[in-house]
Amino acid sequence: MPRDLYDCTAAELATHSVEHLDHNTPPRDAAAWLHETGYDAAPVYADNEPVGFIHKDDVTTDDDGDTLDDHLTPLTIHYMISGDTQFTDVLSALVEQPVYFLGGHNHVTGILTRADLNTAPARIYLFDRITYLEEHLRELILDTKPAWKDTPVTAAELDDIETRYEDAQAANVALDELHYAQFSTLETIVTSVDACWQTCGFSTKGSADSRLHAVTDLRNDVAHANLLVENTTSNDFLSSGRTTENLYDTLETIHNVLSNLQDAGYEPGATTARDAATLADPSTSLD
Repeated sequence: MPRDLYDCTAAELATHSVEHLDHNTPPRDAAAWLHETGYDAAPVYADNEPVGFIHKDDVTTDDDGDTLDDHLTPLTIHYMISGDTQFTDVLSALVEQPVYFLGGHNHVTGILTRADLNTAPARIYLFDRITYLEEHLRELILDTKPAWKDTPVTAAELDDIETRYEDAQAANVALDELHYAQFSTLETIVTSVDACWQTCGFSTKGSADSRLHAVTDLRNDVAHANLLVENTTSNDFLSSGRTTENLYDTLETIHNVLSNLQDAGYEPGATTARDAATLADPSTSLD
Protein backbone atom coordinates (compact mmCIF):
# COMPACT_ATOMS: atom_id res chain seq x y z
CA MET A 1 0.00 0.00 0.00
CA PRO A 2 1.31 3.50 -0.75
CA ARG A 3 2.09 5.62 2.24
CA ASP A 4 -0.21 8.47 3.15
CA LEU A 5 0.75 11.68 1.42
CA TYR A 6 0.09 15.19 2.69
CA ASP A 7 -3.01 16.78 1.18
CA CYS A 8 -3.31 20.52 0.68
CA THR A 9 -6.50 22.46 -0.04
CA ALA A 10 -7.45 25.96 -1.12
CA ALA A 11 -8.45 26.76 2.46
CA GLU A 12 -4.96 25.91 3.72
CA LEU A 13 -3.28 28.04 1.05
CA ALA A 14 -5.54 31.07 1.14
CA THR A 15 -5.01 34.22 3.20
CA HIS A 16 -7.78 34.40 5.81
CA SER A 17 -7.15 37.69 7.59
CA VAL A 18 -9.17 39.40 4.88
CA GLU A 19 -9.26 43.19 4.74
CA HIS A 20 -11.65 44.93 2.41
CA LEU A 21 -12.26 48.31 0.86
CA ASP A 22 -15.49 50.27 0.93
CA HIS A 23 -16.89 51.02 -2.53
CA ASN A 24 -16.81 54.72 -1.64
CA THR A 25 -13.01 54.64 -1.38
CA PRO A 26 -11.42 56.98 -3.96
CA PRO A 27 -9.56 54.91 -6.60
CA ARG A 28 -6.23 56.64 -5.96
CA ASP A 29 -6.52 55.84 -2.23
CA ALA A 30 -7.32 52.21 -3.05
CA ALA A 31 -4.24 51.99 -5.30
CA ALA A 32 -2.01 53.46 -2.59
CA TRP A 33 -3.47 51.09 0.03
CA LEU A 34 -2.90 48.00 -2.13
CA HIS A 35 0.68 49.09 -2.72
CA GLU A 36 1.37 49.84 0.95
CA THR A 37 -0.09 46.54 2.17
CA GLY A 38 1.46 44.47 -0.63
CA TYR A 39 -1.91 43.01 -1.62
CA ASP A 40 -2.60 41.89 -5.17
CA ALA A 41 -6.35 42.18 -4.70
CA ALA A 42 -9.00 42.97 -2.11
CA PRO A 43 -12.78 42.58 -1.88
CA VAL A 44 -14.94 45.68 -2.12
CA TYR A 45 -17.95 46.02 0.21
CA ALA A 46 -21.10 48.15 0.02
CA ASP A 47 -23.61 48.20 2.89
CA ASN A 48 -21.44 45.64 4.70
CA GLU A 49 -21.70 43.07 1.92
CA PRO A 50 -19.18 42.11 -0.81
CA VAL A 51 -20.07 43.51 -4.22
CA GLY A 52 -16.85 42.88 -6.10
CA PHE A 53 -13.11 43.10 -5.89
CA ILE A 54 -10.31 45.37 -7.02
CA HIS A 55 -6.99 44.16 -8.41
CA LYS A 56 -3.79 46.19 -8.19
CA ASP A 57 -3.78 46.44 -12.00
CA ASP A 58 -7.25 48.03 -11.98
CA VAL A 59 -6.32 51.31 -10.29
CA THR A 60 -3.40 53.70 -10.04
CA THR A 61 -2.61 56.64 -7.77
CA ASP A 62 -3.41 58.87 -10.77
CA ASP A 63 -7.02 57.70 -11.00
CA ASP A 64 -9.65 60.29 -10.20
CA GLY A 65 -13.15 59.68 -8.87
CA ASP A 66 -15.01 59.28 -5.61
CA THR A 67 -15.87 55.57 -5.69
CA LEU A 68 -14.54 52.22 -6.94
CA ASP A 69 -17.74 51.43 -8.83
CA ASP A 70 -16.13 51.96 -12.25
CA HIS A 71 -13.01 49.95 -11.38
CA LEU A 72 -14.16 46.88 -9.51
CA THR A 73 -14.90 43.43 -10.94
CA PRO A 74 -18.23 41.91 -9.80
CA LEU A 75 -17.66 39.02 -7.40
CA THR A 76 -19.36 36.26 -9.43
CA ILE A 77 -19.07 32.49 -9.09
CA HIS A 78 -16.28 32.63 -11.70
CA TYR A 79 -13.99 34.15 -9.08
CA MET A 80 -15.01 31.88 -6.19
CA ILE A 81 -13.29 28.65 -5.15
CA SER A 82 -14.31 26.01 -2.63
CA GLY A 83 -12.13 25.70 0.45
CA ASP A 84 -11.77 21.93 -0.02
CA THR A 85 -10.43 22.20 -3.58
CA GLN A 86 -7.36 19.97 -3.85
CA PHE A 87 -3.90 21.33 -4.64
CA THR A 88 -3.71 20.13 -8.25
CA ASP A 89 -7.10 21.72 -9.02
CA VAL A 90 -6.06 24.91 -7.21
CA LEU A 91 -2.94 25.05 -9.34
CA SER A 92 -4.93 24.49 -12.53
CA ALA A 93 -7.36 27.25 -11.55
CA LEU A 94 -4.53 29.70 -10.81
CA VAL A 95 -3.08 29.03 -14.26
CA GLU A 96 -6.33 30.37 -15.70
CA GLN A 97 -6.57 33.50 -13.54
CA PRO A 98 -4.50 35.02 -10.73
CA VAL A 99 -7.02 35.49 -7.89
CA TYR A 100 -9.96 33.67 -6.28
CA PHE A 101 -12.08 34.22 -3.19
CA LEU A 102 -13.45 31.89 -0.54
CA GLY A 103 -16.86 32.78 0.81
CA GLY A 104 -18.96 32.43 3.94
CA HIS A 105 -22.31 33.87 4.93
CA ASN A 106 -22.42 37.27 3.17
CA HIS A 107 -18.68 37.68 3.59
CA VAL A 108 -15.38 36.91 1.90
CA THR A 109 -13.49 34.55 4.19
CA GLY A 110 -10.29 34.06 2.19
CA ILE A 111 -8.26 35.29 -0.77
CA LEU A 112 -6.23 32.92 -2.91
CA THR A 113 -3.58 34.27 -5.29
CA ARG A 114 -0.62 32.86 -7.17
CA ALA A 115 1.65 34.28 -4.47
CA ASP A 116 0.07 31.83 -2.00
CA LEU A 117 1.85 29.03 -3.87
CA ASN A 118 5.03 30.21 -2.13
CA THR A 119 3.68 29.39 1.34
CA ALA A 120 4.44 26.50 3.69
CA PRO A 121 1.47 24.23 2.80
CA ALA A 122 2.52 24.21 -0.86
CA ARG A 123 6.13 23.43 0.07
CA ILE A 124 5.09 20.55 2.32
CA TYR A 125 2.83 19.12 -0.39
CA LEU A 126 5.53 19.30 -3.07
CA PHE A 127 8.34 18.04 -0.83
CA ASP A 128 6.23 15.02 0.10
CA ARG A 129 5.59 14.14 -3.56
CA ILE A 130 9.20 14.69 -4.62
CA THR A 131 10.50 12.59 -1.72
CA TYR A 132 8.05 9.84 -2.68
CA LEU A 133 9.32 10.03 -6.26
CA GLU A 134 12.91 9.75 -4.99
CA GLU A 135 12.03 6.50 -3.23
CA HIS A 136 10.55 5.08 -6.43
CA LEU A 137 13.51 6.14 -8.57
CA ARG A 138 15.96 4.43 -6.21
CA GLU A 139 14.04 1.17 -6.50
CA LEU A 140 13.98 1.49 -10.27
CA ILE A 141 17.75 2.12 -10.47
CA LEU A 142 18.69 -0.68 -8.09
CA ASP A 143 16.61 -3.13 -10.11
CA THR A 144 17.42 -1.89 -13.62
CA LYS A 145 21.00 -0.64 -13.28
CA PRO A 146 22.72 -2.18 -10.22
CA ALA A 147 26.06 -0.96 -11.60
CA TRP A 148 24.85 2.63 -11.44
CA LYS A 149 28.33 3.93 -10.63
CA ASP A 150 29.22 3.23 -14.27
CA THR A 151 26.80 5.92 -15.45
CA PRO A 152 27.88 9.58 -15.98
CA VAL A 153 27.88 10.31 -12.22
CA THR A 154 30.78 12.63 -11.40
CA ALA A 155 33.69 11.78 -9.12
CA ALA A 156 32.58 14.54 -6.74
CA GLU A 157 29.10 13.03 -6.50
CA LEU A 158 30.55 9.57 -5.81
CA ASP A 159 32.83 11.00 -3.12
CA ASP A 160 29.87 12.71 -1.47
CA ILE A 161 27.84 9.48 -1.54
CA GLU A 162 30.75 7.52 -0.07
CA THR A 163 31.20 10.05 2.75
CA ARG A 164 27.52 9.91 3.65
CA TYR A 165 27.56 6.11 3.46
CA GLU A 166 30.60 5.83 5.73
CA ASP A 167 28.99 8.17 8.27
CA ALA A 168 25.89 5.96 8.26
CA GLN A 169 28.02 2.83 8.67
CA ALA A 170 29.79 4.38 11.63
CA ALA A 171 26.40 5.04 13.21
CA ASN A 172 25.25 1.51 12.36
CA VAL A 173 22.29 2.81 10.32
CA ALA A 174 23.63 2.26 6.79
CA LEU A 175 21.35 1.55 3.84
CA ASP A 176 22.36 0.85 0.26
CA GLU A 177 24.84 3.45 -1.03
CA LEU A 178 22.30 4.77 -3.52
CA HIS A 179 20.19 6.07 -0.63
CA TYR A 180 22.88 8.71 -0.05
CA ALA A 181 22.68 10.10 -3.59
CA GLN A 182 21.16 13.53 -4.16
CA PHE A 183 18.06 13.83 -6.37
CA SER A 184 20.21 15.37 -9.11
CA THR A 185 22.36 12.23 -9.12
CA LEU A 186 19.27 10.03 -9.46
CA GLU A 187 18.23 12.23 -12.39
CA THR A 188 21.64 11.68 -14.06
CA ILE A 189 21.40 7.92 -13.67
CA VAL A 190 17.79 7.60 -14.84
CA THR A 191 18.27 9.77 -17.91
CA SER A 192 21.43 7.88 -18.93
CA VAL A 193 19.82 4.41 -18.84
CA ASP A 194 17.24 3.75 -21.55
CA ALA A 195 15.34 1.14 -19.54
CA CYS A 196 15.00 3.60 -16.65
CA TRP A 197 13.61 6.60 -18.48
CA GLN A 198 11.38 4.42 -20.64
CA THR A 199 9.83 2.82 -17.54
CA CYS A 200 9.20 6.34 -16.21
CA GLY A 201 7.02 6.93 -19.25
CA PHE A 202 9.28 9.11 -21.41
CA SER A 203 9.44 8.41 -25.14
CA THR A 204 12.78 10.16 -25.70
CA LYS A 205 15.91 10.80 -23.67
CA GLY A 206 15.59 14.51 -24.41
CA SER A 207 12.15 14.65 -22.85
CA ALA A 208 13.41 12.73 -19.81
CA ASP A 209 16.34 15.15 -19.46
CA SER A 210 14.25 18.33 -19.59
CA ARG A 211 11.31 17.16 -17.48
CA LEU A 212 13.33 15.49 -14.72
CA HIS A 213 15.69 18.47 -14.63
CA ALA A 214 12.65 20.68 -13.95
CA VAL A 215 11.77 18.37 -11.04
CA THR A 216 15.33 18.67 -9.71
CA ASP A 217 15.17 22.47 -9.90
CA LEU A 218 11.83 22.48 -8.09
CA ARG A 219 13.14 20.07 -5.46
CA ASN A 220 16.08 22.39 -4.75
CA ASP A 221 13.83 25.44 -4.42
CA VAL A 222 11.47 23.57 -2.10
CA ALA A 223 14.33 22.34 0.08
CA HIS A 224 16.08 25.72 0.27
CA ALA A 225 12.95 27.84 0.80
CA ASN A 226 13.35 29.66 -2.51
CA LEU A 227 10.37 31.01 -4.41
CA LEU A 228 8.38 28.23 -6.07
CA VAL A 229 6.54 30.67 -8.34
CA GLU A 230 8.86 33.47 -9.41
CA ASN A 231 6.52 35.12 -11.90
CA THR A 232 2.93 35.67 -10.71
CA THR A 233 1.90 38.06 -13.48
CA SER A 234 2.33 35.90 -16.58
CA ASN A 235 2.11 32.35 -17.86
CA ASP A 236 3.51 33.18 -21.31
CA PHE A 237 5.94 30.67 -22.78
CA LEU A 238 8.80 33.17 -22.81
CA SER A 239 8.18 34.49 -19.30
CA SER A 240 11.25 34.70 -17.08
CA GLY A 241 11.24 32.72 -13.83
CA ARG A 242 8.99 29.78 -12.93
CA THR A 243 5.33 30.57 -13.63
CA THR A 244 2.21 28.94 -12.25
CA GLU A 245 1.90 26.95 -15.48
CA ASN A 246 5.53 25.79 -15.20
CA LEU A 247 4.80 24.57 -11.67
CA TYR A 248 1.67 22.78 -12.87
CA ASP A 249 3.60 21.05 -15.67
CA THR A 250 6.34 19.91 -13.27
CA LEU A 251 3.81 18.56 -10.78
CA GLU A 252 2.12 16.72 -13.65
CA THR A 253 5.49 15.13 -14.50
CA ILE A 254 5.88 13.98 -10.88
CA HIS A 255 2.40 12.45 -10.82
CA ASN A 256 2.80 10.72 -14.18
CA VAL A 257 6.23 9.26 -13.40
CA LEU A 258 4.92 7.97 -10.06
CA SER A 259 1.94 6.41 -11.81
CA ASN A 260 4.12 4.68 -14.41
CA LEU A 261 6.59 3.39 -11.83
CA GLN A 262 3.80 2.05 -9.64
CA ASP A 263 2.17 0.35 -12.65
CA ALA A 264 5.57 -1.24 -13.34
CA GLY A 265 5.70 -2.60 -9.78
CA TYR A 266 8.11 -0.08 -8.26
CA GLU A 267 6.37 0.83 -5.03
CA PRO A 268 8.58 1.33 -1.96
CA GLY A 269 7.53 -1.04 0.78
CA ALA A 270 5.35 -3.21 -1.47
CA THR A 271 5.55 -6.94 -0.84
CA THR A 272 4.30 -8.17 -4.22
CA ALA A 273 6.77 -8.86 -7.00
CA ARG A 274 6.90 -6.38 -9.85
CA ASP A 275 5.71 -7.48 -13.29
CA ALA A 276 8.71 -7.35 -15.62
CA ALA A 277 6.43 -7.44 -18.65
CA THR A 278 5.22 -3.92 -17.88
CA LEU A 279 8.63 -2.30 -17.67
CA ALA A 280 8.83 -1.16 -21.29
CA ASP A 281 5.11 -0.43 -21.59
CA PRO A 282 4.35 2.64 -19.46
CA SER A 283 0.68 3.37 -19.05
CA THR A 284 0.98 7.14 -18.96
CA SER A 285 3.05 8.86 -21.63
CA LEU A 286 4.83 12.07 -20.67
CA ASP A 287 5.22 13.33 -24.22
